[in-house]
Amino acid sequence: MRTRNLNGVRHRRDRESGQATVEFALILFPLLTLVAGIIYFGIGLNYWLDMNRIANQGARWAVVNNWAPECLRTDTTCTTTPACTASPRTKVKLQDTLKCMAISKGLQDGVVVDICYPNTTNNAGDPVRVRLRQPYNFFFMDSIGITLTAKATMRLEQPASMSKISADGACT
Repeated sequence: MRTRNLNGVRHRRDRESGQATVEFALILFPLLTLVAGIIYFGIGLNYWLDMNRIANQGARWAVVNNWAPECLRTDTTCTTTPACTASPRTKVKLQDTLKCMAISKGLQDGVVVDICYPNTTNNAGDPVRVRLRQPYNFFFMDSIGITLTAKATMRLEQPASMSKISADGACT
């Protein structure tokens, strides 16, 4: 299309046609990478918060030596955890019960639960520590990953010798 300006000179208007498309194409990949990074950061934060909730609940159950040692779920969503695939009212370890408490789907099969007694005496008042670990990789960079960790430490209300909990070894 040709137009005339006030001086009567004709010029073409299509010199910049497609400029916006090229600029959008240049900025699209960094923009999508930023949005995806924000989403995966939010997912990782959700996993970490879920793990902290489980660690706190597990530490509380460990110090009072009283938890529901039955399977918390009767469905098969947590397929690799024996506590979830067991029949209802089956006795399970606290570690397995805590694995099944994960609300986030990504935590249900991959979380590692450690329960330990940092002191060697294990008397009432000594600490018990519950730690959960889960590797977390970003979707497009498998080489960039972190290990999400949640810890909770509380004091025993009775000697560990009276406990139904089996410790996992040395605390680190």
